[in-house]
Amino acid sequence: MKKLLSGILGLSLLLTACQAEEAKPEPESTVVKQEASSEEVSSSTPKTKLTLSESQLSASKLIKDERQGIVPTRLKIPAINVDAPIDPAGLTEDGDMDVPNDIVSTGWFERGYMPGEPGNSVIAGHVDGKNGPAVFYDIGKLKNGDEVLVTGEDGSELVFVVNKVEIYPFEESPLREIFGFSNGSRLNLITCTGEYNKKGSYYEDRLVVYTTLKTT
Repeated sequence: MKKLLSGILGLSLLLTACQAEEAKPEPESTVVKQEASSEEVSSSTPKTKLTLSESQLSASKLIKDERQGIVPTRLKIPAINVDAPIDPAGLTEDGDMDVPNDIVSTGWFERGYMPGEPGNSVIAGHVDGKNGPAVFYDIGKLKNGDEVLVTGEDGSELVFVVNKVEIYPFEESPLREIFGFSNGSRLNLITCTGEYNKKGSYYEDRLVVYTTLKTT
């Protein structure tokens, strides 16, 4: 690879895995019926950007490693009843990270690392939509030791284990830790959280679930 990083050095990534049309009370139920809905997320989502520098994202090309990643197609998180498709997410013309077009799908940042290879693979999902919870509504409830299962296009499955859950102010997310190179095989899940800013139409914080590949 490491294809990450030549494509986004000097560009900005959008961490807007959230609904952004209007503020609303939290739904009573947190159950997401992912197989049925095709509700689209508002295209007016504001694009607050976080700049990635070369030093933040430079991958070591000197380390030889035989671990191979997979192209992910499905995400399962048994602890919160998530079973959702994974779509590739690249960069928009403005250099922002693309996000899913609906509330039931997740998006894998394909310009970064593949799940299973050394590095931080990233999957984003919306927290809610116009009418209720979205696929990542409950990921803040995950605890250390919970498992995240990723199925590849070849049918193989990788198991990742949650090791921490963090919340960052909107413009203070540690991008290198989330997107950059690591010796370990990691998968990070991203969504929005915190107060909803009505004036700017965005959530004020970002929630990141950090996971590490389970070894046998």
